[in-house]
Amino acid sequence: MAKTKGTHFVISAAHTSTGAPAYLKADGAWSSDLADAHALPSKEEARALVAKADLEQQRVVCDPYFFPVRFEASAIDPLSARESIRAKGPSVPIRRPD
Repeated sequence: MAKTKGTHFVISAAHTSTGAPAYLKADGAWSSDLADAHALPSKEEARALVAKADLEQQRVVCDPYFFPVRFEASAIDPLSARESIRAKGPSVPIRRPD
């Protein structure tokens, strides 16, 4: 089955305190889990919320932006490899001496 084009948009940013990915939830709070993200149906709504976050939530997140997603089995599926890696973590094992 071929991937369909994105039908919704999710707003993402980086947590100011840790640099970890953050996703805007429907209640206006931020979550580190993509599954909690609020999917918006239009670019216009996404642009408005990005502008609001950029002005009002600089102490919580930095550099907000939106990206296209689709729903796969009722889960949010990012369409780009970059966003998929940000949501799931590194794509290669991390070796640590401990």
